[in-house]
This record gives sequence, C-alpha cells and structure tokens, in this order.
Amino acid sequence: MSNEIVKDLIIFEMANSHQGSVDHGIAIIKEMGKIARKYNIKAAVKLQYRNLDTFIHPDYKGRDDVAHIPRFESTKLSFEQFSQLIEVIKKENLITMSTPFDEDGVSWCRDQGVEIIKIASCSATDWPLLEEVAKAKKPIIISVGGKTISEIDKIYNFFEHRGCTFSFMHCIAEYPASEDRIQLDFIDVLKRRYPNVVIGYSGHEDPEDIKIPLMAIAKGAEILERHVGLPTESIKLNAYSMNPEQADRWVEAILEGRNKCGLKKGKEKFISQIEVESLQSLMRGCYARRDIEPGQKITRKDVFFAMPCHEGQMASGEFKEGIFASKKYNINEKITEHREITNIQIARDVIHEAKGFLLESGIHIGKNYDVELSHHYGIKHLRQTGAIIINIVNREYCKKLIIVLPGQDHPNHYHKIKEETFQLLYGELDIDIEGQSRKMLPGDTQTVLRGEMHKFSSSTGAVFEEISTTHVKGDSYYEDEFIAKQDLMDRKTVVESW
Repeated sequence: MSNEIVKDLIIFEMANSHQGSVDHGIAIIKEMGKIARKYNIKAAVKLQYRNLDTFIHPDYKGRDDVAHIPRFESTKLSFEQFSQLIEVIKKENLITMSTPFDEDGVSWCRDQGVEIIKIASCSATDWPLLEEVAKAKKPIIISVGGKTISEIDKIYNFFEHRGCTFSFMHCIAEYPASEDRIQLDFIDVLKRRYPNVVIGYSGHEDPEDIKIPLMAIAKGAEILERHVGLPTESIKLNAYSMNPEQADRWVEAILEGRNKCGLKKGKEKFISQIEVESLQSLMRGCYARRDIEPGQKITRKDVFFAMPCHEGQMASGEFKEGIFASKKYNINEKITEHREITNIQIARDVIHEAKGFLLESGIHIGKNYDVELSHHYGIKHLRQTGAIIINIVNREYCKKLIIVLPGQDHPNHYHKIKEETFQLLYGELDIDIEGQSRKMLPGDTQTVLRGEMHKFSSSTGAVFEEISTTHVKGDSYYEDEFIAKQDLMDRKTVVESW
C-alpha cells in the first residue's frame, strides 16, 4: 500500500453533524464538494461508525446522565443510510473515509469500500479494535491526542509489525481546544521520531482561527482535518465545528501556507533570476588599486572591493591571492579574472557536502576517524564516480561509514580477503551484486561475500555503514582495466581532519 493517498490531504470531519438525517448529511457533503472543486484540492469527507446496538452497554441505553450516549443515540444512522452517504461522497469526487469505534464499524468500512480508515485519539490504544483495522489492509490515519511518546511508540510498532500503511496526526483532544495548548512543536517531534511516516494535524480550535493551519503547514503537517457542519434554523454548530464559509477560509489558508512554505524545486531551494540579480546589485566587486601588468601575480594589496559588482566582474568573495592577470588593468578598473577550479577546491566542496549529509541525517562520528576521498577517474570526476569513506575501526573487525553523493556511483569491484555487510542509514542506495540489482532503503542490510562483483550508486545521496572483516589495503579488484592499473594512491586522497 502507498501513502500517496494521504499526502496533502484535507479532511472534512462530519462526525454526528448529519444530525441523524441522511438528507442533512448529503447537504453537508455537497457543500464540501463545492469547496474541493473551487480550490481543486484532494479532500475527504469522514464519517463515524458505531453499531449502537452493541456499542452501548444494555444498562446504559436511553440514559441521559452519561456523556455522549444521548448524542450518539439521537443521531443514529443504519449501515444502509451510511452507505447512501458514501455513494454521495464518491459522486462528489471526494475520498471516502470513516472512523470506526468498534469492530462492526471496521466491517462496514470493508463492505462499503471506504478508502481510508481513521483511528480516533480515544481508540488509539484500543488494541482489539486496532487488530481488526490492521486486517482491513487500508491506509490508516491515527490521531494521537492525549498520547505520550511511549504510547505512540507502541502504536507505531503495532502497525509496523503488521505491515500497515499508516500516518499520525497531532491532535489536542479538547473540544474546543484553547489556543495556548495547541503545542504545534509536537509536529516536529513526530517528524523527527518517525521520519518515514506522514504527519498531520487535526484541529479543534476556534473555527475562525486560520493562523493555526498556517503554522501547522509551516511545521510540516501534510494532512489537515477539521470538524464541519451546516447550520440551519433548528441546527446550531458546536464551538469547534466549521460552517461552509469558515471551511472555505480554512482551505484557502492551507493552500496559502503550502504555497508560501513549499520548495519550488523538489527538495532543493529554487533561486530565481530576480533573486540572483537582487543580490548581485548589493555585492562588492574587485577593482585594481594600482596599474596591473599582464601576467602579474595579483595580491591583496593590488585590489580593493567596492560596489557595484558588474556582470562578468570578479566579486569580493571570489578573490584569491595569487591569481595571474590575463591582461593589463588600469587603476580603478574592474577585475574580470576568475578563480581556477582546483583539485583542492573540488575536494573541499565534496567534504562540505558530505558533512552536510551527516548533519541532515543526524549521524555523529565522534573524533577518532580518518577520511578517504575515493576518486577512480581522478578527483575532478569525484562527484560522478567515487565515494567518501570514513574509517572508524579496523581491527579483526572493521567499521566504516560510506557517503555517496547524489548522482555518484562506485564502480564494479570485488574483494578476495574481505567479507562485508552494508546497512543503509540514510537516503536510498542502488546496489548491484553479480548483476542482481536492488534498491536499499534506510534500515536495509546487504552482505557481500568474498569474490562477489558489486557496485553501488544513489540518485538522492546516501549514507551507509559497512561492517566487515579486517580491511586490507589493495584488496579491491576492479572490473574496469583503467582503474585496475592505477596505483592505489592515485585514486585516493586521505583527509586527516575536516
């Protein structure tokens, strides 16, 4: 199962706001359908399922002195009536979704072909119910209102062990929830702790408040949910449910937040030409302090930095002492030389990027290590071919961390002495062993036996751990004759400290 259906999903929670009337429920669904079409969004209408014949203890049926029972009984709908609502949701091109509060509710979801099952906060540790939900083999969204990290860990492992596709939603289970207890920083906690789980936010705050969804989006929430209803002369909404006008403004705020927060170039920051030109206009350029002759070595004393910086001119940040003048420069003339890209500069750039990968992945390597830049076709081609190898331990056993930059590949080779096992810690890695390819994801392991030809690459960048028998210099035998003929030191640069 894929989690794509829940990414960027907006959920209209209908709960009991249908008031036990199919016609009123249909009216709410159609209003939400109008909003979804207006903004061209991926949206779901969520119902709540309880078989009230068995959900309420016989001794408590009909009583009005127990919380929620009167409301549940007064808004009761049958399986057939809910089926009518499901059909309308589908006709409105909305995603069907329901929260079952008992095992019969899960069966209804199956029988009606409901696309997503939602677990309410109050049911998030109802293990008998969760067991039935797991068997349904549908995408699951779990609200974790009132749940500690320890409890959420248990929920995570419960569904992970059963191979389910699931998401978490931060939620404050107060109705309504006061603004000072929203705690949106918990979205950060969930995203760090469960990096492969889609995280969302289910809100119960003032329906007029559109700041909260904007902040939730900025925190990285990919699913947003609110209770909705349709007031009439005889029906008044509760303090945490939105009418269609409020829901419209809420959706508009979500889309505004996504537009303002979203990266415009995949996972990279998009830098526009306007931004480039804006910064260029504020930068200092490099100018001749005195006359400079052709072939002269330019020193810091020969130049000064001032604005403006013209197109094609060396900026102050590009200047490096020792550049040779390719022509004559008169005093106050702009310098148009450009720094040569050296092997040292390439190595430094690669090291900086590798350190960035470790920072991003949260991997700490301590202080006792050395670094090898492995460049099989020369350091100028390191970004295309090679790897960054961090040597941690080399005794009877050996431990290394290997960083593969985006678009980098490590050529086909084998070892006669060493046996090794890789475990991917970050990113994605494509590995080929004796012509058999597989894509490794974080946590995956792969053992490479002595004599097995293997290579690896990554389109996104990756960090993996290599545990092996003792590493012996010269124990790598390459398929490419060009690499095989090279001296070991010609294809490696050792960095003692970075």
